[in-house]
Amino acid sequence: MNMIRDEIRHFFVIPAILGVIGGLAAYGFRWLVKAFESLYILLDFIHRDTFYLISMPLLFWVSHVLISKYLRNHTNVTIDEIAKKISMMSGKFSFVKGFLVLFLTSLSIGFGVPIGREGPIAKLGGLLSEIFLIGLKVQRINLPIYLSAGVSAAIAATFNAPIAGIIFGIEIIIGRINTYIVIPLIVATATATLIAREFIGDYTAFYVPHMTYDEAYYPYFPLAGIFFALVTFVLGWSLKRFRKIRRRYWTYWPYVVVVLGFLVGGLIVLVPEVQGVGYDYVNEVYGDLFNAGNVFAIMLAKLVALILSIGSGIFGGLMSPSIFIGSFGGYWLGDVFAQFGGSFDPRVFALVGSAAMLAGVTRAPLRSSIIIAELTHSYQLLLPILITSAVTAYLMSKTESGSYFKRSLLQKGIDIENENVDAFLDTCTLSGMVEEAAPLHPDTSLKRIGKIFRKAHTNYLAVVDDSQKLIGVISLRDVRKSGMFKTKKLTVADLMSPHPFAIHEEHKKEDLYKALSMLNANYIPYVTEDGTYLGMLNMGKFLKELTLHQQSVELRDEVINL
Repeated sequence: MNMIRDEIRHFFVIPAILGVIGGLAAYGFRWLVKAFESLYILLDFIHRDTFYLISMPLLFWVSHVLISKYLRNHTNVTIDEIAKKISMMSGKFSFVKGFLVLFLTSLSIGFGVPIGREGPIAKLGGLLSEIFLIGLKVQRINLPIYLSAGVSAAIAATFNAPIAGIIFGIEIIIGRINTYIVIPLIVATATATLIAREFIGDYTAFYVPHMTYDEAYYPYFPLAGIFFALVTFVLGWSLKRFRKIRRRYWTYWPYVVVVLGFLVGGLIVLVPEVQGVGYDYVNEVYGDLFNAGNVFAIMLAKLVALILSIGSGIFGGLMSPSIFIGSFGGYWLGDVFAQFGGSFDPRVFALVGSAAMLAGVTRAPLRSSIIIAELTHSYQLLLPILITSAVTAYLMSKTESGSYFKRSLLQKGIDIENENVDAFLDTCTLSGMVEEAAPLHPDTSLKRIGKIFRKAHTNYLAVVDDSQKLIGVISLRDVRKSGMFKTKKLTVADLMSPHPFAIHEEHKKEDLYKALSMLNANYIPYVTEDGTYLGMLNMGKFLKELTLHQQSVELRDEVINL
């Protein structure tokens, strides 16, 4: 009876409450934005767009002062940062930062700053969920599940996209996916979506007409993916440069933000469409209310305004502006393609462009595709959306070493975006972590294998040919599978896994990322460039050295800062 009670509590009661929290968080944030929009109208004594030339510099300066005074960590709140917090620290959200982010972001959006709202809403959902869970005193093993459910609920309510919310939750806790995790995510996101629809309304974010495409479009979807990979690269590179400049010239930054605010205000005066989240203008794109020349100028202005705003250090999301940039850029691109390829509907490329741009920013093509399909109810375009998003995400992943494995490595406490981790992987010498382990030969019998494993200190053994070239690995799991065979005359060759993954002497960082992410082995074969077996790399020792190096560098940096 107690077991059934605990299961109902885990699968339904707690997730439903977290769903209510996430839904109300999304609604509350929107209410705040509308309140600040009304405040802006009240303060606008000029009653012209030129008031932005006054309000933006002042807003940027106030944000900088508050962030500098009350926060030790000045980094922007993004979906990735929240996922990292849950994966590596099981939450521990800062109350001060959470509510300051809520205030400043809603203030900024209400006053017309061209930023998104998803990061702050997810942060608020996570923070409120953590407060509730601390009071409930849930088991620590379940805490990442519930926090993921709370954040996913807020995302689902924000975008009216429950499936995308579930996928986001799965991405956070990737590597441990099972029904025990998925059902709470479903209950939380569904509840949050129902709450949001009750208070905000059940409507699509964009009013997209039914659009069709044919085989003539297909060659152009990958080209669109390449284009948006380039745009995303420009955005990412620019924001990284701003972060470096901000650290270097921090003393002068209170003056710099005023200039940046003035520039953003000027862009809004020249191109009013870039202000705020901009979903109303995206609707006009799908209504064919812009011409191709205008949409390109608007896309460019939005991109520059976003870079200046986030680059200044102001808090805000990237997802909503990415959808805006992708929609306007895609419409323009569709018109360009029509000049060469015939009769194309540019709105089709506006839709796939919004998903591609979002996938490039988040490096999450599946989640991005589902969000756009759910936001627009354009499921008939899901295939081109997926194709374009995959191309953009792939190209962007090539610009960052190890980005394929970032999510799964976070589950093991390894943050590849940490400079100390990156430095260790660049300089570490693996030969000192390689242990001698006698390899097996393909013709070794099953009986002999068992005796060898009893003496071995590892669950994995290498298999080599007569010239000592690595040809396979065999594990205790492979031995367990021997019961599936009807004959007992089995050898290593029958049970081994051929063409195994191995670490080479001249290895790349990507090889280590893959080993840490994809394999659960405590030992991995270590070979020369021509495949000659040298020994087994002790992954436990490798992780220990990585951890100690990271800790020593962080302690040293703290001493220097003191």
